[in-house]
Amino acid sequence: MHTLTAVHDEQLMGAEISFGTTLIGHVEGLVRDPLSHRVRKLITTYGLPARRVAVPMEWVASRSISRLVLGVGTRSLDDLADRVLA
Repeated sequence: MHTLTAVHDEQLMGAEISFGTTLIGHVEGLVRDPLSHRVRKLITTYGLPARRVAVPMEWVASRSISRLVLGVGTRSLDDLADRVLA
């Protein structure tokens, strides 16, 4: 089932993810809830060495089609588990 929101969520692919003025990465993938189909996490790669992580949508403070601003910084991202490619 695809809703209007799901269609708009697809536009997030490639959007910048930042904390303030610091660019953290870009949206590389979306993790959806299997029942509601709402986006629950954003897949991105950040840091050196590059780490692939799933950022909870709850951390997004503001959002547009081309940019997501997180309410947390890289220290919180450091606590996330590495996301293994499937």
